[in-house]
Amino acid sequence: MEILLTPLAMSDGAKFGIAAGVIVFILLFIKLIIGFIKFCFRHPILFVLLLIFGGLGIAFNVLLAGILIVAVIAGFGVLSLFNVFNL
Repeated sequence: MEILLTPLAMSDGAKFGIAAGVIVFILLFIKLIIGFIKFCFRHPILFVLLLIFGGLGIAFNVLLAGILIVAVIAGFGVLSLFNVFNL
């Protein structure tokens, strides 16, 4: 029951920060998927080689980690803007 009430106890700045991070992540993730599909169709030989030798998975995971880092930084920026951290 406490888990359901936790979002109600957050300040408005925290809600905006989390929402901003989620929106940035979703937008960049969709852009990443579209970019990979375009890459697959533009470079089929390179795509097959990367797929066979495992480089495609590594590239996707590295880019996904970059997207996650950008989303966390964006959320932190909004949290800082609303002065959620009262130190």
